[in-house]
Amino acid sequence: MKSSLIAKLLLVFTLYVSLCSAGYFKDKITDFKDRQRDLKYYKGIENIERDIRYNSKDRLLDVFYRKEEVDKKKPVVVFFYGGSWKLGDKIKFSRVGTLLEENDYVAVVPTYILFPFGGFDDMVEDVYKSIKWTYENIEKYGGDPNRITIAGHSAGAHLMALSLFKSYYYMENKGKTLQPLPKLEKFVSLAGPYDFDDYSLVKKFFGTEMDNSFLETLCKAVFRSKDVSPYDIIKAKEDNSVDDSFNVKKFVFYYTSLDKEVPECSAKKLMTQLKRVSENINIEYVYKEGYVHNAITVGMRAGDKEQGEIFLSLLKL
Repeated sequence: MKSSLIAKLLLVFTLYVSLCSAGYFKDKITDFKDRQRDLKYYKGIENIERDIRYNSKDRLLDVFYRKEEVDKKKPVVVFFYGGSWKLGDKIKFSRVGTLLEENDYVAVVPTYILFPFGGFDDMVEDVYKSIKWTYENIEKYGGDPNRITIAGHSAGAHLMALSLFKSYYYMENKGKTLQPLPKLEKFVSLAGPYDFDDYSLVKKFFGTEMDNSFLETLCKAVFRSKDVSPYDIIKAKEDNSVDDSFNVKKFVFYYTSLDKEVPECSAKKLMTQLKRVSENINIEYVYKEGYVHNAITVGMRAGDKEQGEIFLSLLKL
């Protein structure tokens, strides 16, 4: 029994070291290429309040708003970036915040903990607390707490869904029972992964092909969480057991034809389960031809007008 436990711990440790020494730092180096551009842009933003603490001393968010219009109640968008759970921060995606502010939203962009410094439960805590912070504080920035949309790309969309469903069902996270989030205007997912039995981005994270049944078990060990799949949470619930659409007025799922990272079936399977447990749930699915997995976020980060318009159109559905 003891030797079996040691073997498992050694396996996780070996994977941890290989991830950090190979793919993790390789991605960091690649990502650094655009860092100077992002920093220069970020420093020049005027309609922003930076580095607001929402969780621990290291968990900060930015609010993009017009100081002269704080008496208005504008719609609010909280944006959660992707990056395979190991890359990204609020500076990198500051253009998303300014895009929203320029189109009459109040935007919130948090930085959340990343692997290897935190697991899924730590990430969920950050996502959950940033949404709660927004609800409790956004009015003084001119935002309407009753019109909050949460939007996320890839890993960010996964964490957003995990936070929503775990809190809705009063599930435990880091030893505490989560309380349901306040009513949300929309849940907007951009190429989000939900079923860890079939997820090529996770396989990319580990840098090797492996059996799907082993993949989810491995994720639970490496990301230090027993709850990794939003799909599995909903699948376990009874038919027509949810009568309030998870406190979300509308769900929007967005996928593209050239996405090789997250299979389209990931969202479709989740949508099927959501409709099964919540008969009157409002879901809209948008599929576009000719774009890769991260076209929308890479585009917005570079100031691409076309991708920005696509994002804004999803928020308005």
